Order: sequence, then structure tokens, then C-alpha cells
Amino acid sequence: MKLTILARSKDEFGVVLNSEVQHKTQQSIFKVTVSDGDLHDLTEARIDKEHLIEFAFNFLIEREPVSAIQSQFNISVISTFFPDFPEAVKQWVDENT
Repeated sequence: MKLTILARSKDEFGVVLNSEVQHKTQQSIFKVTVSDGDLHDLTEARIDKEHLIEFAFNFLIEREPVSAIQSQFNISVISTFFPDFPEAVKQWVDENT
């Protein structure tokens, strides 16, 4: 899996995910928003938005197929589907800062 994150604005990011499915490269494109408030709520602003998005995609891919990930979403919506997401982020931030 190769993840490319491109800032489109202060809060909006394009995410390109290249993955292999049955020995073929598949490209998926996403639009993710992360506000300063989201960043503070999830990480106390201890990491940047790009690293949070990278963690979020790794978290999601461990739990569902790429095809199940919404093409556009706000980072805060992940906890609606995966209530353990905020705690997983906190643990990851504590281990990596």
C-alpha cells in the first residue's frame, strides 16, 4: 500500500491510495477534511494533520476493505463507525511524540 496525501487547503486534503488487489495495482482517491478543532480534539495538536490522516487510513485499512472507505469524509466521522478510534489515536500519539 502506498499513501499520498496532498494538502488542498488548510483543512482539506486529497488522499491517493495505491493498493494491490489480485496482483493488480488499484488506485483510490479520497477527500478528507481535518479542522484545527478536530486535530486538537484527537491529538491535542501534538502531530500535524498529514500524519493524523496517514494514521487514520492505516487504522481503517486494518478494519475494512479500501472499497468500504467513504470517498469524502471528515476525520471525526471515523469514531461514529469505530468508537475506539479516538483512543487508538491518543495511544499512537503518546508512542510517537
